[in-house]
Amino acid sequence: MPLTARLLTLLAVIFFAPGCATVAPPTPNPAVSPRQPPAAIPPPAAALGLSPNKIVGRILAIDATRGFAFVTLTAAAPAAALVAGAALIVRSDDLTETGYLRASRYTRGRTLGAQIISGQPTLGDEVVFHAP
Repeated sequence: MPLTARLLTLLAVIFFAPGCATVAPPTPNPAVSPRQPPAAIPPPAAALGLSPNKIVGRILAIDATRGFAFVTLTAAAPAAALVAGAALIVRSDDLTETGYLRASRYTRGRTLGAQIISGQPTLGDEVVFHAP
């Protein structure tokens, strides 16, 4: 029995070992030109920096007659943006500024009241705080 196991192992090695040696790396086609690398790509750390704008939340409701807006706050809203009198920027999803707000002292749960200073903010617009 041990002789049979040894012969079967030897037979398996004979059949499978040549398959590993016959795989060759692909050869490049001379008719196709190699792809040129891009000219100068700056390193990611140099290209991107931290934005001074911190996301406060989104416009939940607007009272245009009184010039007041309600903002639903994100979980990571900066504390400086929630202080009464803080200047807030309202922008649409394509990052164009649609208005400016001034935070009021009205804060209840995850909702902040703000006075509309200028512009025409709409429902769902993003509210950001420009950190100094």
